[in-house]
Amino acid sequence: MTIRRATLADLDAIVSLVPRLVAFGPPPWRDPEAMRATDQKVIRAALESRSEDPIVLVALLDGENVAGLIHLHSETDYYTESKHGHVADLVVAGPYEGRGIGRRLLAHAEEWARARGYEWLTISVFRENARALRTYERAGFKEDRVRLLKTLNPEAPGPRR
Repeated sequence: MTIRRATLADLDAIVSLVPRLVAFGPPPWRDPEAMRATDQKVIRAALESRSEDPIVLVALLDGENVAGLIHLHSETDYYTESKHGHVADLVVAGPYEGRGIGRRLLAHAEEWARARGYEWLTISVFRENARALRTYERAGFKEDRVRLLKTLNPEAPGPRR
């Protein structure tokens, strides 16, 4: 397996992976199609970036088959006001799950963050995405805070009780 920076030549393969980002079944108040469209737009912008922040890395098998991707950028912590690395997206193609590709991509994310002098690497995950949550916990990620959502407009999609 090879991991390298993604280019626009990888766009079709990357776009084919984006639906897997919501395949776990997001909360019912989230529109999976809107989520896919946003993911495609943001990942494409990162691909077009010439900087190292944001960046998209791809895992290649047999030198050419895109088996997974990781999209990284920096964020600023609310409390410390310091920058840290953030995994915006991580996805592995279905046929390649269970081969350690996600772990290898996360290891590259750590290298990317360390090279920038960051003390932290963060990642967000929906609770419904249990497999990803377990993978991140096994990789050493710990829960930091929980974000809750309350619908203010009764007509808007959101959690109902």
